[in-house]
Amino acid sequence: MMERSLLYRLHGHQIKKGVEADPNKWKEVYRSKYGRVRIYKILNVAEESKEWVKNNIICDVPGSWFCPGAYPPGLAGILASKTDFAQLEDFNRGKGDEEYQRLYFEALNNPSEASKKARQQERETKMAQAAESVPESSGENEANPKKVDEIYNTWEDTEDTTLMWNLISNNQVEELRMWLEDDPTSAFIRSRDGRGPMWWAFEQRNEEITKMLMKAGVPHTDRDAKGSTPVDLLEGNA
Repeated sequence: MMERSLLYRLHGHQIKKGVEADPNKWKEVYRSKYGRVRIYKILNVAEESKEWVKNNIICDVPGSWFCPGAYPPGLAGILASKTDFAQLEDFNRGKGDEEYQRLYFEALNNPSEASKKARQQERETKMAQAAESVPESSGENEANPKKVDEIYNTWEDTEDTTLMWNLISNNQVEELRMWLEDDPTSAFIRSRDGRGPMWWAFEQRNEEITKMLMKAGVPHTDRDAKGSTPVDLLEGNA
């Protein structure tokens, strides 16, 4: 879900692999030392819009330095459909605060369950969208052989390898199953030492996850950077 957001693309632009802001709309003009602060210039803005904004500067009080201004009328339709970000400290949300706080603390106390629910909701949303726009025989969620080969031969420590290791180590079978159904190629990711889901499943002696990975087509006889196969981990030879 985060990957679809504009903020994610702007913050990860050319820092996180495969993430890039639309070059026709955004130009990076400043980046702090560690990339935590990014400033972009919006490209191709109509001169009419620029002039409107210039003549409609709105400050919180006269003479203030805080002048957020206003959006051009052409954006009214888009802004009317937006949903503002909300957090626990937001006391202006009105009706529904108690329910929001209850869900907030449930997620805080049980992040694993919250993650499971979020993935399930995302999966249901995608399935509904697919049912409306993609024929069942399209094979949209099948692993592309070329992409699988590229992923399997790229060894690096990423957020995905960390998440995968955590899911397998904590025996979160359903969460892993939903992830693989959503993105079959994720079964082939490998960390910097050459190990991946199959090595970790053998290491944990998790038969259910091992079978799941084998069904996805992940080999169990390949070797990591030290020459060890997943079977070697099972036998305690690595």
